[in-house]
Amino acid sequence: MYREADVDVTSEERNEEVRRLDPLELDEDLRVLPKMNEAADTAALAQVLAQALPPAEGIAGFTLPECLAAMRDLGMYLGSLKRHGVSAFDAVPGAVGPFEMLGRRTHMIPRDTVYHYTCWNPAGDRERLYTGHQMERSLIDAVRTCAPDLALAVEAGCSLQGEDACSPAHADRMASLALHIAAADKAMGSVISEVSPEFFARVLRPFFEDVRIEGRTYMGPAAAHVPLFLVDVLLWASDRGSREYSQFCDEVALHTLPHWRDRYAEWTTMPSVTSRVAAALGESRSAPAAEHARSSARGLRQALTSLTSFRGKHLVMARRAYQADVRLYELGSGGGSVGLLEEILALTRQNGSMAGAPSARQKSVR
Repeated sequence: MYREADVDVTSEERNEEVRRLDPLELDEDLRVLPKMNEAADTAALAQVLAQALPPAEGIAGFTLPECLAAMRDLGMYLGSLKRHGVSAFDAVPGAVGPFEMLGRRTHMIPRDTVYHYTCWNPAGDRERLYTGHQMERSLIDAVRTCAPDLALAVEAGCSLQGEDACSPAHADRMASLALHIAAADKAMGSVISEVSPEFFARVLRPFFEDVRIEGRTYMGPAAAHVPLFLVDVLLWASDRGSREYSQFCDEVALHTLPHWRDRYAEWTTMPSVTSRVAAALGESRSAPAAEHARSSARGLRQALTSLTSFRGKHLVMARRAYQADVRLYELGSGGGSVGLLEEILALTRQNGSMAGAPSARQKSVR
């Protein structure tokens, strides 16, 4: 069972607990949401949202999973109205309060996130969809499938921080982290094969527009907000990144899970794994320590190879989705440009080379 502080996506049992819930009794209304969007029926969208808003005492009585499920469902109408050029907070008086209270209860931003839209979104006939298109289902499923692995990669990263790069535990945990990261690359391959860039850019992307709440802007439930940015910070970006990417990560971190915001604040001040492994490879060590350092480097190379493959696939799709004759927006749904994606890919490759094959001197340590 969830406790108040447990907003996480690692456990499939907990994710399924949220998926089963319909605290605002919107199952039937959400089945016809795609038709409302197809008709651009903003009056009907606003009416359903207004009737669904829970009172403060209702939210106070919700369990944490109910709060997550309520924000998931309200967010579908928030994004739908914004896609049609209407601010839900202008169209529905009093809407700000419930969104803010649900955000406070969950220690997250006062709107839905990628985790609400994917990890906590039920599959099948209760799936919450903007368009009802199979490509939208495929995108949700790809993120829903890989997010638990990325959460486990972050957990492995936490265990790495206290370990010497020349220890067997560091090498083992590095290998585990690399294995979990590979899930993101696999998911991106599925997206490329099942979701056309044109569908994403022209049909789905408009539902991920940002909204303003009490003078602050919050981005929509973009897949770019999964914790790959946090893995980057751990592996290389804390001290080998760029100013633009750091600013992007600062914004994305706001939209992530509570304990990951804590990890982000911590990891940005620490040497990256790449820096630590590169230093270990360059030092004279005993034969066992040198071998453990090389094992850590192999795991790091594997992780960065998977990230490079993922970034390459993502860049191919982004270039197609945001080319001049297709795009409706200059920036991606996560707030980044194609130019930033190119820079991230280049930096990932560059840092991968830092954990390259050991020198002849290192090989000779036996």
